[in-house]
Amino acid sequence: MGTLLAEDSSGFLEWFITSWHHLYDNPIFGVAALIIFGLLGGKLISLINFPRVTGYILIGVLIGPSVLKVLNQEMVHNFVIIRKVAIGFIGYTIGLELRFKKLKKTGKQVMTITVVQAFTTAILVALAAFIFLANSGIESPVASVADINVVWAYALILGAIATATAPGPIVAVVKNLRTKGPVTDVLLPLVALDDAIGIMLFAVMLSFGTSLIHVGESLSIGAMLFEPFLEIVLSFGLGALIGLALTYFVKRFNREENSFLLMIILGAIFFGISIGQAVHASAILLPMTIGIVLTNLVDEKYEHRLTKQTDLFSAPILLAFFTIAGAELQLGLLPKIGIIGVIYLIMRVVGKVSGSYISSKAVKAPPTVIKYLGFTLIPQAGVAIDMALTTQLRFETTPNLSEFMFIGDSIMTIVLAATVIYEVFGLIIVKTALSKAGEIDAAKSDWD
Repeated sequence: MGTLLAEDSSGFLEWFITSWHHLYDNPIFGVAALIIFGLLGGKLISLINFPRVTGYILIGVLIGPSVLKVLNQEMVHNFVIIRKVAIGFIGYTIGLELRFKKLKKTGKQVMTITVVQAFTTAILVALAAFIFLANSGIESPVASVADINVVWAYALILGAIATATAPGPIVAVVKNLRTKGPVTDVLLPLVALDDAIGIMLFAVMLSFGTSLIHVGESLSIGAMLFEPFLEIVLSFGLGALIGLALTYFVKRFNREENSFLLMIILGAIFFGISIGQAVHASAILLPMTIGIVLTNLVDEKYEHRLTKQTDLFSAPILLAFFTIAGAELQLGLLPKIGIIGVIYLIMRVVGKVSGSYISSKAVKAPPTVIKYLGFTLIPQAGVAIDMALTTQLRFETTPNLSEFMFIGDSIMTIVLAATVIYEVFGLIIVKTALSKAGEIDAAKSDWD
């Protein structure tokens, strides 16, 4: 009898382990875990009045490969389609906020502040990194290389990456806290334009930096500017065409049910995301342009009706996206960033805050914008990681650059580690800044 029970329990255990492995490798289980744990994290963090998106990211870290391993590394990597779709919806949502009637008051201010804070951040980070790397001796990642141009290449690329701001978490905080006011009015268009400027600056600095190393690449200003210029032109051009088509159809079928209108919008956004990938357009600028065209060509009340439907659809996608962002963060990288990583962390914040303060004051922005805008620009995530990955691949795959591969590897480590800190503490700072500006819950009447 005892033998039979032992065999039964052994068989059950074997069945359970096999079933668990099948479940663990099932991507549908992974999506379920993202949503369920993400909801839990958002709810728990809201109990202490933190932004829910912070809870999504923290719970993602907890269930990710770095801690509990509920999601394995391969599964997290394979969630790329969720990330791409979510970034598209984030861009589209930002575009809806760029109504030209509103921008008549703030358009020049937004453009000036965006350009000044971006270049201030890039210059401060690049100069600080250069000074340290040129004088740090044997512990520097580039200490073994005598050529000062290599140090400049490293510093310029790192400075360009520092300009990127994470629009997704910022938009999520704004929606979650129902903010409204001068800071919010400047912040939403700024984070969109900031990525456009950051993408161009990075493309130029990467080409310029690798050319400085003297490995056979010709230093052509035209060649450096052509690729980012083409990317931006394609993004705005294709986005405008899709936006015009979408506007025509939602106006044509405005008497249809909300579900029908939702499907038209989703078709346009997904088409925009896919065609953008095919022609290497910007993942955020193209769908943002679709939103810009739609919001400026339809009545504001009708646009709110359309937005309400897409928000319901995109909510679980964005929740999963931020939970994935947490799961991707590798806590083991934090001790590896060294002094150069600390310099990056500090000088990027100094650049964002000081650049925003100086430019806001120069254009006579409202006092709350002058005081608090810079602190809302601290979060950094996907775009910066994409830039760091592009840098790493450039040094790995370009002939004659492989001996300088440590530049790409070091920058990748710094950006990934910095993301952990910026995403968690940066969002808390964003909430605090918006609270001090008096803009939290100011839009309750618009969120019925």
